[in-house]
Amino acid sequence: MLFLPFLFLFLVSCSDNLLYTEATPHIFIDILNRSDTVSVNSTIRFQARINPSVEDVDFIWIIEKKDSTNYKIRNFDLLFENKFSASGLYNVKFSAKDRFFDAYEDSLFIRVSNLPVCDGLSVEIFQGSPTFKWNCIDKDNADGKGSLTYNFLLFDKYGIKTDTTLTKESLQLGYALQENDIIRLIAMNKYGIKVHMDSVWSLP
Repeated sequence: MLFLPFLFLFLVSCSDNLLYTEATPHIFIDILNRSDTVSVNSTIRFQARINPSVEDVDFIWIIEKKDSTNYKIRNFDLLFENKFSASGLYNVKFSAKDRFFDAYEDSLFIRVSNLPVCDGLSVEIFQGSPTFKWNCIDKDNADGKGSLTYNFLLFDKYGIKTDTTLTKESLQLGYALQENDIIRLIAMNKYGIKVHMDSVWSLP
């Protein structure tokens, strides 16, 4: 029985499959990326290693985009890179078959998402109490907002003063800002893709 190690995005799982009855090659399939969700225009490296030899083994990579009949990539290289230039869910399948018609097949999904688009922070101060406002767009949702969430951080060199998570695009602080306070806003879409905005406040 052949043990087929499968390395995918920092998670390792093992499966058994009969590939050869006379020889004992090993197939290693590596999808080299930091997570299963990436931003648009990310390039991912795919690699299959068949040891000790690829002779008498037929293999193919197939990449398809969900809900699309036009997007299909076939690749017959052991090592290649693919750039995902449109958001969506992609199915990546690797198939190998030896001369005895024993087969190995595995697939995975890669979600490609746009970055949230934010136009920065503004602040209004009434009786010393600041209200922060911002505007962010989720390009993966038709209404432009979708399920964006925001992490608002206010801190200085001594530590964190405010750390809160919001779904609305404003926050009333409730107390006055101090010189050199640092405001950090992190906008995150439902796939975990983040955009950071930082601002250093200076007293007028």
